[in-house]
Amino acid sequence: MSTNIILVRHGQTEWNRLERFRGRYDVPLNSTGLKQADQVAKRILSQWKPVAIYSSPLSRAMQTADALAKCFHQSVISTDGLISIMVTGKA
Repeated sequence: MSTNIILVRHGQTEWNRLERFRGRYDVPLNSTGLKQADQVAKRILSQWKPVAIYSSPLSRAMQTADALAKCFHQSVISTDGLISIMVTGKA
C-alpha cells in the first residue's frame, strides 16, 4: 500500500497579484483565488479521495483547504508547521 501526498498552494491574493511580499501576513484570497480554490478542489475530487486535509492557519491557505474539505465532507486540520516562513530569534 502506498501513500500519496498532494501539495496545493493557496489561491491568489491581492498581494500575490501585486507581487508584494506576504510572509506571515494574513492576507485572504481575492475573487480569482476563491475560483482557483474551487477549481483545484474539483480537480482533486476527479482523481483522488483524501483521507485528511492539513493547512497552514493563514486565511488564504484555510480558504483553499476549505474548498477541498467541502468536497469530501471533512474538516481541515490547521497546523502552524505549514506556514512557509517561520520567524525565529530576536529582532
